[in-house]
Amino acid sequence: MIRHNRTPELMKPTPTDIDLYARALALSHAPRQVPIHHRVLDFFYWAGIMLAFGWVFSMAIDRDPPVKQLSREVVNPDKRVRVGDRLLIHGVRDRLRSCEIARRWWVIDGAGRRLDFETERFDAYGPLGREEEVIGPYIPLDAMPGRGRLMGVVAYDCNPLQRALGWSIVSILPPLEFEILPRAVSP
Repeated sequence: MIRHNRTPELMKPTPTDIDLYARALALSHAPRQVPIHHRVLDFFYWAGIMLAFGWVFSMAIDRDPPVKQLSREVVNPDKRVRVGDRLLIHGVRDRLRSCEIARRWWVIDGAGRRLDFETERFDAYGPLGREEEVIGPYIPLDAMPGRGRLMGVVAYDCNPLQRALGWSIVSILPPLEFEILPRAVSP
């Protein structure tokens, strides 16, 4: 048998309480009535959020190298360089946009050893278009004479996301073959 206790007088709802509950129920189920200026502000808020996500997404999918290498060749006489001398590389490229660049070289010497050079960091800002230059590393004194190969990697940071995350656009340069000669003997 269920025994029903009567509600104490102090806990019984008053007409004011009933109106309050009825109003809350009506507001929770009624169609939303928002002033027009709130709707305009909501539109601009969500448009700004979508614009920010679109900007981050466009930076994330930006993986096209900003430089097209047209030609690279060793310009030392007969493609020969002595130990301690500079390997000269004539390069022609087409720069499509400006970015921060990090270039890393290494040489495979006559004994097949890998000789690494320090990473060169620089900004490639300025006029866009065709560029020509002669660059190249010095052949280390401990390089073994024989057939050598110059290998290189270029990393481009073109937007804030790539700089912040270290997610650079990387291009591997084709190897260049040359001959390493022994160091010249001083008389």
